[in-house]
Amino acid sequence: MKLSDKNIFSLPGYKSNKHLPEIMTVTSGKGGVGKTTISVNLSILLSRYKKRVLLVDADIHLGNVDFVLGIRPKYTMADVIAGDIDLRDIIIKCSQGIDVLPASSALQDLMEKEEDILKTIFNAFAILGDKYDLIVVDTGAGISGSVMSFVLGADKVIIMVTPDPASIADAYGMIKIIKQTHSDIPIMIITNMVDTSEEGESLYKKMELMVHRFLNGSVIYGGAILKDNLISNSIRQQRPLVLNHPNSTSVNILKIIARRYLQLPNLGENKASFSDRFVPYQDIIIGAGE
Repeated sequence: MKLSDKNIFSLPGYKSNKHLPEIMTVTSGKGGVGKTTISVNLSILLSRYKKRVLLVDADIHLGNVDFVLGIRPKYTMADVIAGDIDLRDIIIKCSQGIDVLPASSALQDLMEKEEDILKTIFNAFAILGDKYDLIVVDTGAGISGSVMSFVLGADKVIIMVTPDPASIADAYGMIKIIKQTHSDIPIMIITNMVDTSEEGESLYKKMELMVHRFLNGSVIYGGAILKDNLISNSIRQQRPLVLNHPNSTSVNILKIIARRYLQLPNLGENKASFSDRFVPYQDIIIGAGE
């Protein structure tokens, strides 16, 4: 079965129910902008608002959520695809208060099974959805069809951007696709690796001006994460920043971002099922260059 058959949500175990978790996708046009670090730390902070949170590592080939959290998955989606283990059994309950669906390892024999991995993740949403209030999806970088499936199926999207011109251009390209496809999805911009909060806000305003002028839309300011050695130290120590340095400036900024995120409207409240959310990635027209 292919994703283009549009029957993902007819998979065994899928049941339509009234409770649908909110889906937040954290993404970026360019790699190396701190996307996974933000995904992990925001997930932990949001769980403190009495949210049952599932963090999905959807960077299909190079996922590293487990590394940032300091966990060692016994099984991954590769085992599910091979038929060796049930999907529910690969979920990791972390001491940090969140659950994690780990990505597959970067194995050569999985490189040609992208559709199967996507199908596994979508099935996880369907059969596990009633157990969670919030599903946080940490995507791969770029605007490939697999990434955009998660982005366009989200209720809210966070886009990471740095002062690097390539990061700005790629983030704009992703925003363009979202606005052309699902213009009502709230998009929050988080600027990262900036020297000052003023620089971060200025970068956001530049993005907002481009989106308003050329796309007739808007994006929302999440906040600015400053360059901080504590962040890189926490990654090396494989312990999330919010636990390693809970009173740091960066964590205080992340707390503000979490509160701003919770204030965004939830589009999923008006959708009856997961099939109303996700676009099979073969059906996505990537039009950023048009």
